Amino acid sequence: MSATMKKEEIHRVVQTAYGAVARTVGKTAPVEACCTPSISAVSDYSAEELASVPRGAYLGEGSGVPVRHAKLKPGETVVDLGAGAGMDSFLAANAVGPTGRVRGFDLTPEMLERARQNAAEGGYANISFDRADIEHLPLPADSADAAISNCVINLTPDKAAVYREIFRVLKPGGRLSVADIVMRGTPEALEVFRRQASAGSWCACVAGALEQEEYFQAIRGAGFTDLRIAAERPAMSQPGGELAAVAITVTARKPA
Repeated sequence: MSATMKKEEIHRVVQTAYGAVARTVGKTAPVEACCTPSISAVSDYSAEELASVPRGAYLGEGSGVPVRHAKLKPGETVVDLGAGAGMDSFLAANAVGPTGRVRGFDLTPEMLERARQNAAEGGYANISFDRADIEHLPLPADSADAAISNCVINLTPDKAAVYREIFRVLKPGGRLSVADIVMRGTPEALEVFRRQASAGSWCACVAGALEQEEYFQAIRGAGFTDLRIAAERPAMSQPGGELAAVAITVTARKPA
């Protein structure tokens, strides 16, 4: 299978899973999605955060709350990569206020439809949702103050390309706050795990996750500095304790 076909297959699997979530969660019976069952049955969001956004925005997804660590200010422009139904986008829109702007991007049409409906019902005039592969954002360079993402970059085939794209669209001095899944364990255990993973299992949330230092290299390699882990919690462990998936929220900035 070529690299291009692999990417297309991964996109198909992810869109199918999240399309089902967008159509059903909160409407019919629960659907098992990418990040929820294997990570936590308890929401990372506070009751106040959940109450501050449109009712249909939270679908039980995510591996953290990146907006808490983004240090958003009124009037700023924020990019949300993999916005889903808009949960983090709406929190960001609340933080930047009516003079700010949030641009949410997602690959799944059903998610975009639900996010736009949520925005209309909530009366959000400072937010938009558009379809895009987050490895190629339809934004000019140096156009955003901050970028957020929640348990989505681990689902992309080329994490380094995503971080290069985030770096491109951020203004000098701009920052990122990303919640995601990384792997910790022995190189041998990680190699066995990767051999067993396939495009069909990508939506298990950890199949596409990188080893933590490899993940950090993708961020630093794009040009970011001041990288730190702002929050973390266990996600899941492999038998024998040789390999573990960890939910982390990382922050970094583009040099001024």
